[in-house]
Amino acid sequence: MGLLLPSGRPHKPHEATIICDRIDSDEGGLFPGSADIPAPLEDTPCCGQMESAASTAEATDGHPSPQAVLTKARDLCDGIHTKEAYDQTVLQRGSEALRPDIASVTTNICHLIASASDAHLRADAIQQLARLLHILQVAVTMGQTAVDEHINGIPERAIAAGVVPVLVEELSGCEEVQLQAATALRILAFHHAAVVASAGAVPPLVQLVPSPNERVCGEAILALCFITHDSATRRDAVLAAGVLQPLLTVMHESDSADALACGAHLVHSMSRIRPLSVPLAEFARFVPVLASLVGDFVGEFEQHEDDRVLMSSRAALAEFAGLCVGGEGDDAARDALVQCGAVAPIKTLLQSADTVEMKGTACMIVYFVTAGSTAHRQAIIDGGLVPVLVDVAASEVTGGQVHAGLKQMAGKAIMNIVADGSQQQMEQVAECGGIFSVPAACSRPTITICSAGEEKQANEGLPDNPYQQLVHQAGGVDKIVTLQAHDDAQIALQAVVVLAHYFPAHADAQVLLAAATLAAFYGSIRN
Repeated sequence: MGLLLPSGRPHKPHEATIICDRIDSDEGGLFPGSADIPAPLEDTPCCGQMESAASTAEATDGHPSPQAVLTKARDLCDGIHTKEAYDQTVLQRGSEALRPDIASVTTNICHLIASASDAHLRADAIQQLARLLHILQVAVTMGQTAVDEHINGIPERAIAAGVVPVLVEELSGCEEVQLQAATALRILAFHHAAVVASAGAVPPLVQLVPSPNERVCGEAILALCFITHDSATRRDAVLAAGVLQPLLTVMHESDSADALACGAHLVHSMSRIRPLSVPLAEFARFVPVLASLVGDFVGEFEQHEDDRVLMSSRAALAEFAGLCVGGEGDDAARDALVQCGAVAPIKTLLQSADTVEMKGTACMIVYFVTAGSTAHRQAIIDGGLVPVLVDVAASEVTGGQVHAGLKQMAGKAIMNIVADGSQQQMEQVAECGGIFSVPAACSRPTITICSAGEEKQANEGLPDNPYQQLVHQAGGVDKIVTLQAHDDAQIALQAVVVLAHYFPAHADAQVLLAAATLAAFYGSIRN
């Protein structure tokens, strides 16, 4: 039975991955580990099982017959698509005899794709081209230079034969032709992304993202991943074609591990190139589904699927968090995070992520939200995140489980609420013990609260500072008294100053005298 996604739909792996596992792994795949790269599907029905009269036609215009072209292409692919088959073919015929065969098959198959009038025949021809291209893709990925010497010209020959614009046109054909064309373009984009994009492939590929056929959808998304890789111009073209909304829908509704992994990878690929060409708020809408994938699916997917989905989702979330604190974030992005329901899954991630790094990513996003408006900070409070932040900020750095940077980020998020929040928000944080959750944070929140109390006292003519009692109730005075003996001289001095100004009865007279003497000494040096 399939695994359950957040929506309750059973999860099932992509058929292309299953077939790839069978062809490239169980049959002694040409390159170890190549099952991670989806292989073209074989012997698939096309467009209502149309019969092709042209498939048995005689040779015309100096080209072999379609049947001869397809037969030779199949034989060639079968002869070199595994390491054992490749070695046997070279042993029988010699490597030099193989080179012209690859060249002629590539040229003839591209001509057939461009000239065939029958959709079934074109799909069959595109499929054989995709099989040839796939062999090279795996070879390059796995670093098999010996094989690469003989087949590395396949993409260039296909491009020179003018097949790319034809493949782009086929993206609007029947479903099976769409699948084969998207597969071939995906593999070509792996080697020549600029050529594929220049041929106008981006808009029709984006239109295939919401395809009800999960294989078509997956191939389109993966092709767009290769197209956007490390290119701001191509990334901008993909965004301008309107990919974000259909991609978001797919990631919310799909039960395909390939669609989820490739979708998260595409989000990461588009967001990692600076500067963004769309508001960060557009990417904020992906945070709930990405956080859910990371938080809910640890150990749920089969191992090979778990790695792809989780790694891509983690990378996309980390990139988003970096954008938040790196100057790209604004209140519109904060609004989007709150409105799309990101607070709850981010809380889950901060509580239960399996790595400190992922908890740090979640904490950065929370910190970003708390740096916004009163309403943004209230969303964090209402989401129950303050107690979680307090736990993180107060945790001991032991066994490498909680890094100092994570503690510091949690403390900063708390201080954002205290320093810039309303009186009610300060009181809510105080009730959770958040004002004094870490030593370094004690002085600033206390000064903030007591200063606000002084202002309120003066404005309203009150006899006492109304917020000093709040500090007492939160146990803050006792903690600040303890900090007078802190090993860090700066923290100790801050504690003395706070006590002397707001709670003089609790200040250590000897420490206060020493601090005053030290201040006078440094003052005399400056003068």
